[in-house]
Amino acid sequence: MANIKDLQLVVVDVETTGMRPDEGHSVIEIAGQKIQGEKLLATFDSLIRIPKPIPPEGQAIHGITDEMLAKSGRPALDVFNEFREFAKSCVLVGHNIGFDMSFINSEYSRLEQTCLENETLDTIALAKRYLIIPSYSLKNVAAYLKVPQPSSHRALADVDVTRQVLLKLIERAKQEK
Repeated sequence: MANIKDLQLVVVDVETTGMRPDEGHSVIEIAGQKIQGEKLLATFDSLIRIPKPIPPEGQAIHGITDEMLAKSGRPALDVFNEFREFAKSCVLVGHNIGFDMSFINSEYSRLEQTCLENETLDTIALAKRYLIIPSYSLKNVAAYLKVPQPSSHRALADVDVTRQVLLKLIERAKQEK
């Protein structure tokens, strides 16, 4: 198996209109940071236009408004085609990556595109292996590892926190060898 520092990873996060892609909830923001070892290689971040209003409960979590999407959002097909190229041949990393991948692949299906088949790595699984804490939410893991957290709950901010958490968890893993 390859050494993780030799792999190109894309740390990814999405913001959505709700919690269930199978009930029609959509991705409204996707962000990623491509890294190799500790080196940040590239960043991807885009808002996505959707045809229906964002529910108020979603807006309360991430602060993304319909006006923001109307002004800065891009067509979903363009965004997801660019993200596919950005993440090509990379391991996708996320905090609860299954949630992000369910939404990402739901969007590819809705757009009649092939789903991503990248390998994935979940920082929750790593945290559960190397930390003993009461809750493994990104907020709690980051606080335990002393990773600074922004006040906003947006995709790129969460990607940055997750990347720093990943690097600290990799260090912990090396220490346990």
